[in-house]
Amino acid sequence: MSSIRISKDPLKAGGFAIPAAVFVIVVVSLLALGGLYVAQNNATANAGIRRGWEALYAADAGATQVIANWDRAAYGALNPGDSVSTGWRSLSDGSLYQTIVLRVDAGLPDSAWLYRLRTVGRPGSGVSAQRSLVTMVRLARASALCCDGAIKVKGQLRILGTGQGVKVSGLDEPPPTWTGRCGPLQGGIPGIRMQDTTVLEIMGTPVIEGSPPILEDTSIDSTDFNQFGELTYTDLAGMADKKFVGNQDFHVLAPVVSDGTCVTSASTNWGDPLNPDGACWDYLPVIHVAGDLQVSGTGYGQGILLIDGDLLVTGEFDFYGVAVVQGEADFRGTTNITGGLMVHAGMRAGDETYLRGGTNIQYSSCSTARALSHAVAAQPLAGRHWFEVLE
Repeated sequence: MSSIRISKDPLKAGGFAIPAAVFVIVVVSLLALGGLYVAQNNATANAGIRRGWEALYAADAGATQVIANWDRAAYGALNPGDSVSTGWRSLSDGSLYQTIVLRVDAGLPDSAWLYRLRTVGRPGSGVSAQRSLVTMVRLARASALCCDGAIKVKGQLRILGTGQGVKVSGLDEPPPTWTGRCGPLQGGIPGIRMQDTTVLEIMGTPVIEGSPPILEDTSIDSTDFNQFGELTYTDLAGMADKKFVGNQDFHVLAPVVSDGTCVTSASTNWGDPLNPDGACWDYLPVIHVAGDLQVSGTGYGQGILLIDGDLLVTGEFDFYGVAVVQGEADFRGTTNITGGLMVHAGMRAGDETYLRGGTNIQYSSCSTARALSHAVAAQPLAGRHWFEVLE
C-alpha cells in the first residue's frame, strides 16, 4: 500500500522570469507611450503646418478676389493715406479672409494710383491659424476713352432737325442739377469729330457748336473705338457691372432703392444722375450689351455704356457719361447724352448715324470724369508684387 509523504520544508525562492516579464512590460509600455507622444506631437505639428498653408492659400485667394472684383466706387473714393476694410469674407472651401485696402500714391494728377492690400487668411471659423500677405496693385485706366468730340463718328452721319430740336455742343457745361459738384470748366472741344465730312448730311438748321463745331479727322480708325489707353473695349466689357447677352429692348430704366439702399443688382438700375442726394448717385456702372440696344420707353442712367451692335432710341433716354456704339446709332425719340458719344458705324457697309428731332448731345467734362473714374481695372505690379508678413 503506497503512502503520500507531505513535506514540511518551506518553499524555496528561485528564478527571475516574473520580474523580467514585468520589467519588459514596463519598458515596452514606456516605449509605446513615447512613440504615441511623438506621433501625437507630429500629428499636431503637421496639422498646424497644414492649417498654416491653408491660411496662406486663403490670404492669396482673398487678395485675388479683391483684385478681380475691384470695388471701383469704394476704393476709388479713397484719398492717399486712406484705407478701408472688406471685413471677413468666406471662400468656397469655407476658409476666411479679410483685406485692408490702403491707397499709397502721392495723389498727383498724372501719377498712377497705387494701393497696398494687406490680406489675412484663416482656414475656417474657430481655427486660430492665420497668415498675412501684402499685395501691391496699380490701377489701369481707360484714359483715352473720352473725349475729343461731343460725338465722334467713323462712318456716315445724318442730322435732321431744326433749332433746339437737335443740338450737338462741344462747349463744356456741367449738368444743371450738379451745382457745386463739378470743378472748373475745361473749355471747348469739337462738337462733331468725324473721319470724312463729305458723308455728313445736315437737313434743317440744327444747333452745332464747339471748338470748332465740325472737325474732319482723317486719322480716325477702328482702333479709336477699341483701344482706350491701358484698357481695351474688351477689357471694359469683361469687367462690366451690367452684362446683357443678345438684343435688348428696355421700356423702363430707373434707379431702384430699397430701405434707403441702392439695389445695384436690378438690371434696370443704371444709377441716378438726376438726384445727387439719392442713394444711387454714386453708382456709375459699366454696362455692356452684347447685341443691339433699343430704348422704346423712358429711362435714364449714368456710367459707361458699351454696345456691340446698334443703338435705337424711340422713347425718352437720358444718359450721363460715355457711350460707345460699335454699330450705328439712330435717335428718333427724345435723347439727351451729357458727356460724350462714340459711334463706330463700321460693322456693316452702309452703317449710318441719325440725329433726329429731340436729340441733345452735350459735352460735359464733369460727367465724363465721373464715368471715367470707374473705367479702371486693378492690376498687380509687375515682378514680385506680393510678400508674406511674418507676425
